Amino acid sequence: MKKLVIHILIAILCSGYGFIDQSDSLLIKLKQSTSDSNKVKLLAKLGFEYAFIHLDSSRQFSEQAIHLADEINFNRGKADALNSLAISYDIEGNHEVAITYFLMALDIYQSLKAKDGMARIYNNCGMVYQSLGDTTKSLDFHKRSLQIEKELGDSLGIAYSMTQVAALHLQMKDYKRSLPLYLSALNLLQSQNDIQGLAYAHWGLGELYMEMGEYKLAHKHAKEAFSYFENEENKKGMSETSLIVGKTYLYENQIIQAEEYLLKAFALSQDLGTQNVTLECLLNLTELYKSLNNYEAALSYHEEYSTLKDQIRKSEMTSNIKEIESNYNFELQQQEIALLNKQNAYQTIIRNIAIGVLLVIACLLLLLYWAYLSKAKTMEVLADKNEEIMRKNEIIEKEKQNALIAAKAKADFLSVMSHEIRTPMNVVIGSIHLLLEDKPKPHQIETLNMLKFSAENLLTLLNDILDLNKLESGKLQLESTSFDINMLVRGIRDGFGEEAKKKGIELKLDIDKDVPQQLVGDPGRLSQVLNNLLSNSIKFTETGMVKLSIQTIKKDSKKVKLKFTVEDTGIGIEPEKQRIIFDKFIQVDSETTRKHSGTGLGLSITKHILKLFGSEIKLKSKPGKGSKFSFKLKFATELITEKDYS
Repeated sequence: MKKLVIHILIAILCSGYGFIDQSDSLLIKLKQSTSDSNKVKLLAKLGFEYAFIHLDSSRQFSEQAIHLADEINFNRGKADALNSLAISYDIEGNHEVAITYFLMALDIYQSLKAKDGMARIYNNCGMVYQSLGDTTKSLDFHKRSLQIEKELGDSLGIAYSMTQVAALHLQMKDYKRSLPLYLSALNLLQSQNDIQGLAYAHWGLGELYMEMGEYKLAHKHAKEAFSYFENEENKKGMSETSLIVGKTYLYENQIIQAEEYLLKAFALSQDLGTQNVTLECLLNLTELYKSLNNYEAALSYHEEYSTLKDQIRKSEMTSNIKEIESNYNFELQQQEIALLNKQNAYQTIIRNIAIGVLLVIACLLLLLYWAYLSKAKTMEVLADKNEEIMRKNEIIEKEKQNALIAAKAKADFLSVMSHEIRTPMNVVIGSIHLLLEDKPKPHQIETLNMLKFSAENLLTLLNDILDLNKLESGKLQLESTSFDINMLVRGIRDGFGEEAKKKGIELKLDIDKDVPQQLVGDPGRLSQVLNNLLSNSIKFTETGMVKLSIQTIKKDSKKVKLKFTVEDTGIGIEPEKQRIIFDKFIQVDSETTRKHSGTGLGLSITKHILKLFGSEIKLKSKPGKGSKFSFKLKFATELITEKDYS
């Protein structure tokens, strides 16, 4: 479903443009133009069109337009150029930079009350958040775009926005809201005879009716979409809609028709290199030939499916790494530009870093104080209202709703501020590393190391706050993927090996022989839990050992239940402190905090993650004799593929 939304958005961006011919025409007009405002408009359009042809050229045109617009105070032209610049970063996959430029353009459009520009930016922001996987924010921006299109009376714009909103509701499985939007969009598009829009509206209805189990309506609309795409020689659309028709025939057990369309979709997707469509075709062809008892063909397609799935996983990992490198390179370039503009580099940067760290700390303290006051005020209001509960039920309900709104506002504020503070902190840490590598004077090294230590600790705190906020707001979802448990825990042990060695502590690992090597679950969150527990054990253990053990409790052919235990010979925890140790920002006592530092969030985060797993953590400890943390988790031992339940 996500693919349909992206295709619709790209279709809107690209509609009406023949990029190469149009770009050549604009370049000629630019050379002939004598008006600065007209040059800004032409440069902004060139920035937009080259975003789909050559990213570097796109950014050069957009940046020239922005500089010229600033010189002549042409705000509308500047906003158009910022929009083109943002699109180039979004196409590159640098979504965080793209959203920054989109919002800068939105501020200008709003100040000018330019509704057409606002509608465009809301639409583009919806695209970015769709790419980031945030369907809720994407839907919010597209709804804003639709509202403005209605105010402007742009029938075609309304139809496209309705199609986007309908597609997002379908992705969220909200069929009751999706269907009327699709049908309204279809009527508008038919009245406008917009072929491209009709193709995507029929495609969406095909997807929707298939999800609803209305297979005849599904392949009716999918066939309509296919015919439009075929007339336009749009092979991507033909491939996607052929897949829908094939699947609906397969659900209705019309095997011959299903085979025809699935093979057609498979051939088209292979020509285009659209791996996700090819993957789905292979899976459905496997099921089709299994139903015909043609196990040789079914096995062949399933083997091809498994091979391609592994390739996609590796490709996604490579893509993620490249995106991280791209973000890092962008930040590094900004740091280098800032450093080159400073004549007195050492003293000026050190002073600025110190001020920046103090400001971040002050902001964080104010944030925590505000959260405390907000919670205290809410609790006070609720306590007062409880005295009147028998005679003022309506007032109490109203206050309860206010409390929920305040809690949501706090969670949203924490999320935004953690993200916003983390960005300058990365710049601070990067700048400190550059200064340390640039041969500072001996008396400056101690100051820089102190700043580096403080900044890295503060960044750790920010990450913990962000994780905890996601957990408490229910935004964190567990993954389900295959992983090697032996490789995972040995990697964690090796990661703490050097720290344990420095303290003279023995770090042990004990895994039952009957623990399956391959498990299905969320290895990332399991790693986070074990890292938190081992980090605490090593931190609070001065002599002796820290041990991680994994035992099999229950096991069958498809599932296994394991017990994880982390024990140490450290300082231990007093009985009266054991019941609060998993609360936020709690450590055993103030002396522990001073000696070992830490945020007091690790065990709270661990508790919340295990709750997502459907588990809870147990603690046994005696002061001076060490502590033992344990929890139990269930894992599948093989991946479960999708099956036809119709």
